[in-house]
Amino acid sequence: MIKQPLPVFYLGDSHVRYFKKAAKHGLLSPHELTGVEVGGATAVGMRNPNSKTNAIGRYRKWIGDKTRESIVILHLGEVDCGFVIWYRADKYGESIDSQMRLSIDAYFEFVDELIDLGFINIIVTGATLPTITDDDQMGEVVIKRSQISATQMERTELTLEYNRALRHGATQRGLPYIDVTPDVLDPETGVVDEIMRHPNPENHHMNGNFASAYWAPRLRTAISRYQAPAIDRREWTCIRDTFIKAYPGHSKSMPVRMRQEVRAGDSVTAEAWHQCGKFTVLRNARINGVEFPLLSHIHTTHFSTAV
Repeated sequence: MIKQPLPVFYLGDSHVRYFKKAAKHGLLSPHELTGVEVGGATAVGMRNPNSKTNAIGRYRKWIGDKTRESIVILHLGEVDCGFVIWYRADKYGESIDSQMRLSIDAYFEFVDELIDLGFINIIVTGATLPTITDDDQMGEVVIKRSQISATQMERTELTLEYNRALRHGATQRGLPYIDVTPDVLDPETGVVDEIMRHPNPENHHMNGNFASAYWAPRLRTAISRYQAPAIDRREWTCIRDTFIKAYPGHSKSMPVRMRQEVRAGDSVTAEAWHQCGKFTVLRNARINGVEFPLLSHIHTTHFSTAV
């Protein structure tokens, strides 16, 4: 008997849209992804049922009747590290470290609440790195956060420290922790890679296509800890020069790292696959035996099935 894929739920701030886009692109199949996105939600605010966003109340209400075998992905902390921790430290005359600890403690109080409710298939994800630069002047979020003077570098360093604390807390509870810092942090500048910024300079989110492509393989790995993926190995032969891509779109508009040329006669193999529109979406793709874990989409009509 084939076991049904476990449902996957997200609870988080507006940056969970990267996970939603990954699911839309077919990158989390066969699992269905739904959940609650609360823009402006903070971890520290989950201690306050009267907070402006009422994130904790909305999360509790939504998750309460869900099956306890569900996989729950938590994604919070960007607002804490990008604004709230700095603002509260100045307002209350406390250290950044003490305010960060309050946020982390509130985060894991909610994690422990979920565990007590019977949700043990939990994935903790690293907070999104700040994309707002020191020179940005436009955008609603930029204006709202102008009350603090922390530089992008300082906010980035705090986020990295925050994520280390998240990893530690997750490990203590035997939960998987994932983040995309190695993919999105520019080692030369010490802040998020410029290419990861949203095309709209007034939007403080990352480029959704790029971020979703980086999150997808990590999410799949974490999900597989709770339910091993089905294996359906397949081989395709390229019948015309084309590309294998990280997400659906025009190849010429993609960064080099998110596409790879495939020539007629080349072999592409994968551990699993499914159709998504005009694309065949692959898991753990290899081109002539060389693995390309970030790449997943091939134009179905550009290949013939060899096996």
